[in-house]
Amino acid sequence: MEPLSFQKYISSLDPASLPRVVKICSGVYFQGSVYEISGSECCLSTGDLLKIVAVQLQKVTCDNVETGQSIELPLNFTGHFNLSPDESFTSLEEFAKTKPAELQAMPCYFSSAADLSIDGQIIPKGQSISLTSVTTHEGSKYASCTTNGPSGHHSFWLPFSFRGLFYLCRGQHHYTLSQALQAKELWGQHLKCSRLGTHTFLLCPEYEVQAIMHMRKDVVKIPSSLEVDVEDVTEESQHIHFIKPLMLSEVLKLQDIYPLQAEILDGPNYPLIFENDWIARLHKGQRIQIHSKVCTWRILASSRKGSKHFLLSSTYQGRFRKRPREFPTVYDLAMSQGSSKRLRVVVTRDCESNEENLPSLSVGDRLEVLRLVKANMQNQAEHQATDVLLCSRSSGDEDGDDEENEELLLPMYLDGGFVEEVGDSKKYTLPEIVEQFQLPCEVRMVVKDSSLAPDILGSNSMLRLEAQITETFLATSLCEEPDASFEIPPQWLDMSVFLTEEHVPVQTHLTDMSKIQVLTESFYYQLVKLLPSTVVAPPRPPKRSECKNKTAPQKPREEKVPEKPKHLSQKVLAASSLSTNSWTWQKHDSSEHDYEVIENDIKKTIHKMQRAFHW
Repeated sequence: MEPLSFQKYISSLDPASLPRVVKICSGVYFQGSVYEISGSECCLSTGDLLKIVAVQLQKVTCDNVETGQSIELPLNFTGHFNLSPDESFTSLEEFAKTKPAELQAMPCYFSSAADLSIDGQIIPKGQSISLTSVTTHEGSKYASCTTNGPSGHHSFWLPFSFRGLFYLCRGQHHYTLSQALQAKELWGQHLKCSRLGTHTFLLCPEYEVQAIMHMRKDVVKIPSSLEVDVEDVTEESQHIHFIKPLMLSEVLKLQDIYPLQAEILDGPNYPLIFENDWIARLHKGQRIQIHSKVCTWRILASSRKGSKHFLLSSTYQGRFRKRPREFPTVYDLAMSQGSSKRLRVVVTRDCESNEENLPSLSVGDRLEVLRLVKANMQNQAEHQATDVLLCSRSSGDEDGDDEENEELLLPMYLDGGFVEEVGDSKKYTLPEIVEQFQLPCEVRMVVKDSSLAPDILGSNSMLRLEAQITETFLATSLCEEPDASFEIPPQWLDMSVFLTEEHVPVQTHLTDMSKIQVLTESFYYQLVKLLPSTVVAPPRPPKRSECKNKTAPQKPREEKVPEKPKHLSQKVLAASSLSTNSWTWQKHDSSEHDYEVIENDIKKTIHKMQRAFHW
């Protein structure tokens, strides 16, 4: 067909023939023009295809052909329309001679160019008159006529010999507004409507056209008044598939459509969140198969030095041994009370309590954490009940025949160093660790996952398992490697795709290549922020009573005795790998004190720690 204006094409469109495909030919909106449709920007280019799926009437303007004035008709307008007269005659007798066929096909319709006065009735000019039958009376012919105008319904007899100027009205007598807009014989024709007067009118409808465009996610709503020319190409466009982009997060919400095939329109946003090999292959034009939705948990893990971060799948088949945990304060010990097993630790740093009635700890002390209790603590001459940790201490000293255990109340703020005693050599799977231990915990990998080649955890055998994360993933594979799958988390790794119509066979055996996801540094910290945090800052130590400070005698500056060094325990830890070899710690005072040698104390402490850790 020849190109038509969009308005004319839509006005002549039969709704029963939808959907129709049209091509943009030319008009105001040339190649690359951007305009706003339905509140969003859209671009129409010459050659673009529109698939029209629905047309809805928005308004109708009635233009007066004689005066040029326009009025908008309500969509429920009850007036009737007929074609404007196009052939004239001076009497019904002349009409009967020139148009016998028209007279035989009664009823037929005509109107008068002037007002008619018949039997006291006034028939306005231009008002449609229906001729329903012809009769003869006393040798003269009469026409039985009816009319329906502003003044009501009238019936009368009109002699064939009655002279005037009359116009023939073709087609159906009365057209409702809806019928007038749909009748092909009335498209673009001048019409009469007695409800609107005796003038000639042109109906100008405006429609809202709902269409599908390439690469548009939603149906586009276009006004029919858009000044472009279009050409109907429905028949030659049967093979064209209109692409509707979807985000993977939208595909995740679809039900009962898997497996399916999709083509990537835009790859993942940068920066990437994973460092695995398969993610680099998710680029524009790559076709993928989406097999199913997988709702499973992952373990967020880091290498011991924190240089690498991972997401470990619950299906990972490697095995681990538990490593001792480290606790910097008594508060951390108290927070670790979540498992049924008693926690036993070894003190790795000397620490002193600020309270006179609470004990201090020494390097090598062995503690068993019992429970939290309430105790009265003196705070500036006031006694206040607060939480303290009840523990059992054994010094581990070999000087006595038997080790004596004593119960201690440790304040939560006490800043020491504690390492868990672990005598468990069992090999655990990830599900067993999640079930039996409290995260975070540290483990050492002792058995690799044989289904992975290679298992990249082999070079990061010491791991800190930080948190359990449950999310929904899409089990996906590349079309050229359908058996090698990987799991994409659309909530973190979204991308634009479109679904193809190709059949995808169900894969009976999939090899998951994403059991270990290597996280980028930036995404790891983003993920940590998203995790729920229940960590509360440990309590601060109470202030010492000001009165004690004021009443305590002050020694002269020059008489101060050098205190016991506070960082002794750090030196002890550094020396623990030297077995029982001699090690000397020395300190030089600004005053002229001699070096202090504590070799015997250090040897004794090292021996205690060797017993605790079975060195």
